[in-house]
Amino acid sequence: MVSVSICCLFSLVSIAQNKKSDHAVIAKDSLTQALTRFSQQSLIPGFSVAIVSDKEVLYSKGFGMADIKKGIPFSPESINWVASISKTFVALSILKLVEQGKLNLDQPINQILPYSIVNPHFRNTPITVRHLVTHTSSIIDDAFVPYYIGEADICIVNDSKQYDSLPAYLQPNLAYYRMGKKISLDEHIQKYTQPKASWYTDSTFLNKEPGKYFQYSNLGAAIAARIVEIKSGLSFIDFTKKYIFQPLEMKQTGWNFEDIDAKLVSKIYAQNDEQKPTSVVEHPQYYMTNYPVSGLKTNAIDISKYLIEMIRGANGQGKLLKQSSYQILFKPQLNCDGLNKTDSSIFNGKFNIATLWSVSAKGTVLHFGGNTGVYSFIYFNPKTKKGALAIANLRDNSFGEILSLVNKYEESF
Repeated sequence: MVSVSICCLFSLVSIAQNKKSDHAVIAKDSLTQALTRFSQQSLIPGFSVAIVSDKEVLYSKGFGMADIKKGIPFSPESINWVASISKTFVALSILKLVEQGKLNLDQPINQILPYSIVNPHFRNTPITVRHLVTHTSSIIDDAFVPYYIGEADICIVNDSKQYDSLPAYLQPNLAYYRMGKKISLDEHIQKYTQPKASWYTDSTFLNKEPGKYFQYSNLGAAIAARIVEIKSGLSFIDFTKKYIFQPLEMKQTGWNFEDIDAKLVSKIYAQNDEQKPTSVVEHPQYYMTNYPVSGLKTNAIDISKYLIEMIRGANGQGKLLKQSSYQILFKPQLNCDGLNKTDSSIFNGKFNIATLWSVSAKGTVLHFGGNTGVYSFIYFNPKTKKGALAIANLRDNSFGEILSLVNKYEESF
């Protein structure tokens, strides 16, 4: 009787597992069909999607084109920018230095930097590292200043006369990029923050006391990346390679185009018309002098490894940081003005801020990225131990549908 009972039990378990597997297959097929339909209807030329658990990649697929002219499909291997998702790598780097005893989150940045950065409206209030990584430094982005004086903090990579025919609305951007030159991260920061520097203006600082008001800041995150360099003695490129990319075997991830396989790099695109777009045009690749906050190039395969590590880290099983460090990385830290405290949607990126990660009202940890030629998202739920990401080669409002579809089916995987 015992052997029969055990046999029956095994049969029931097997049936349950088969049903679960069948359900997952149906969910994956349904998601693929839905994303294929979206790809056929959207202006976005190409994108990739991945869904992961804390153990493995559950789904990974590309849609559309990485290069329209050459007919190269967009696949999980296709490399593109991830824009502001880059900031999460700054956050992890800062926590790594804290873990190593080289940095304190509440340390004033003017004790670290070789020059002073002071909010002219609150000269006696120090800006701390924590302020930088929670977007409460009172330092904001006034990127138009370089343009007004004939300079730029962005420059074109491999310029070509073909871009002279870009639509009229893109011509000012093109002219701006062509004014730029590649400068160091430190020079970028000094130009914006030092009173006698060419890009300095009081409007780079809010009339809000540091630590008392949330406002998203690229410049603040760039300063955090520079602090990583100063405290580690390594360039930010080398630091992230040593402590993130190599341990996770992210072999097609880098900050410079020369660090990745050129054959895998997707073209980037812009709409042919600003008001009523009907198609897309190829846009030149560019380099941002504040590269740590928006310039990471990677693919769905590599960043899936990163996302799996983030899920494991949130559950005390990560290998890049200690459990206590991961707890700080993902813990919501703010209770101040500037936050949207009423929206309880899953993907409300402004509900609260951890360490350069957003945390929604329902506990989803996430970050979005957007820039010319890219839209991206990455998110995970620490409780379900699942997450997802997507990378697209056009900044288009329809991208939100990818997020909706992925989240809808991800729960069934």
